[in-house]
Amino acid sequence: MDEFLKKLLDNVKNIYAKLNQTQRLILFGIGALIIVGFVFLVSFSSRQTEALLFQSPLEQYDFTRITNKLTEWDVDYRMREEKFIVVKDEQTSAYLRMKLGEAGVLPSGIKGWELFDIQKWTTTDFERDVNKRRAIIGEITRHIRLLEDVEDVSIQVTMPEAELYLDSEEPYTASVIITPSPYSDILTNKKKIKGIIDLIASGVDRLKPENVVVTDNRGNILSDFEGDEDVTYLTRAKEEWKIKEKLRLQLQNEIREKLKSVLGEDRVDVAVEIELDFDQMKVEKTEFIPIIKRPDNPETPYDETEVALNVVRSEKDTAEHFEGVGFVPEGPPGVEPNIPPGYKEAMGEGTKYDKTENVKNYEISQQVLHIESSPYKIERISAAVWVDGTWKKIYNENGKPVLTETGGIKREYISRTPEEMRSYEDIVKGAIGYNAVRKDTVVVKNIQFDRVKEFELEDAYLKRREQIRKTLLSALIALFAIFIITLAYRAIAREVARRKRIKEEELARQQKPIREAA
Repeated sequence: MDEFLKKLLDNVKNIYAKLNQTQRLILFGIGALIIVGFVFLVSFSSRQTEALLFQSPLEQYDFTRITNKLTEWDVDYRMREEKFIVVKDEQTSAYLRMKLGEAGVLPSGIKGWELFDIQKWTTTDFERDVNKRRAIIGEITRHIRLLEDVEDVSIQVTMPEAELYLDSEEPYTASVIITPSPYSDILTNKKKIKGIIDLIASGVDRLKPENVVVTDNRGNILSDFEGDEDVTYLTRAKEEWKIKEKLRLQLQNEIREKLKSVLGEDRVDVAVEIELDFDQMKVEKTEFIPIIKRPDNPETPYDETEVALNVVRSEKDTAEHFEGVGFVPEGPPGVEPNIPPGYKEAMGEGTKYDKTENVKNYEISQQVLHIESSPYKIERISAAVWVDGTWKKIYNENGKPVLTETGGIKREYISRTPEEMRSYEDIVKGAIGYNAVRKDTVVVKNIQFDRVKEFELEDAYLKRREQIRKTLLSALIALFAIFIITLAYRAIAREVARRKRIKEEELARQQKPIREAA
């Protein structure tokens, strides 16, 4: 070991002796820089390091809440870029995070449009739609939290998928829970609630203010403005129109769905009009109805009902019989009775008297009705349905489609048969609950739809497919030709080589005697 060190020192001395003055100065400078850097590194690493309170940047709302709380607790901290809070060490950072959690002042972590700052190439369309919804709700939540009267808010927005027909689309709805700030009058100030509703409706496309429900943190509805104002004629007309439109769209969609299952997605269109009667009536009436003694048996083809107009409630029979001398009334003494001549003598001969009486009390069935009409009733329904026919491609004798002058496929329109139209009409009548007494109207017509663009796209696709087929066929023929040419070339090359070899062998055989003679 000593010999190795001695040899190493001798080598260093020899190298150093070979250096000139400039090289030696450079070597000393490098050594000095290494020593200074090492001393600086040791001194810097021994210093007490600072720590971030939260590693991720804070939103303006969370940053304000947390700094106010730290100032209230008289904590030593400093701010960086108005997004980060720096404390003296990691231990203090962990302790403050625990205290902030107990006080309920931790960052909410609500994200807005920054969700789209980084896009992964594996992100699906569904994930983008979910992130879009989260971003919209997050941005609106931030806006409302900036209001002085709101301490916290939770928003949920329902966004149904878009439908093929606008009439079939479900509206966007939103539910909002507000936690008011202390000493705020937002719970009783309808103007502020309406402002929040308008703010949310303006921030979400297709969301109408009437579809936003706002409650406080105790479940009390704050967005119910109907009880605070008189219902005017205009308001009533608006509500009646909403009811009528809802029923109309419901019937229209029901008819369309039933026919779509038979005809297809884009071969039918429907229009429905409905007339409603919103007159309110209260009727009280008494009806006398017959009594059903035996109800009808539904399993028999005839009516077996037995009824009675009335029933005996009580009955009384009286019978009187008298036989003997009748009583002759007399007047005061000395006065002649007022009796016709001859009648007095006849009375003394005896009389007979019979009387029969039958009294029946009947009970009549009656019902007393107190009728209050429903909010509305259907006066009349009108439905119009137009159905497209079918298109058939025309082929020639070789089984290939016949082309038009423009190069498209020639097609023939086939109308619906009367039997089909009657069956479609029956479907529509069943869907709307057709009632001839109401004078309902159902019109089903076979109308040719405009399918020019659809046929152009289909023709372009068929042409492109035919072109690809021809290209592939040509490529296969070319490859086959190349293969045949290659085989022929190899056969010819082998034949040429064989003949050349035979010729060389023959030449060598002829030259052999010459070489031997030489």
